[in-house]
Amino acid sequence: MSSMDTIYTDEKDERFLELVGELDRGYYERIGDELSKYDSYNEFKDPHVVILAVDNDNAVACASYRAFGNDSVEFKRVYVKSEYRKRGIAYNLIKELEKSAVKSDFKYSYIVTGKNNQPAIRLYEKLNYHLIDNFGQFKDDDVVVCMKKEFKLE
Repeated sequence: MSSMDTIYTDEKDERFLELVGELDRGYYERIGDELSKYDSYNEFKDPHVVILAVDNDNAVACASYRAFGNDSVEFKRVYVKSEYRKRGIAYNLIKELEKSAVKSDFKYSYIVTGKNNQPAIRLYEKLNYHLIDNFGQFKDDDVVVCMKKEFKLE
């Protein structure tokens, strides 16, 4: 990501919302209306820490987290525009957000993703996330997988 800038912002940033819109449209094209059952879970009701990858003033990727209990965060809305994929951008954004979470004294991170979203699952495994039992509203949902990581002091 050497030529790109990263910018911390929040869930109200128009650039972030535009990228999330692209992400959602892609999911709906691949999965269909069944995806609507997750709409309320993906609303921005809680504050999010957002990071954008910006190339020549254009936001090309995003990732965010929200507090998920007292000692945990949940990573959400990780997305890279198709023409920027396979460059390590999502990996670097998540690593940067993890540093932010650790500085804020969070100890764990959770991620929920589609069971068939193998590129995302491989990315999270590379980042040392491991599969856990589905939790909350996802407990009996066989379309998603839940993953967790314990932050270790490096």
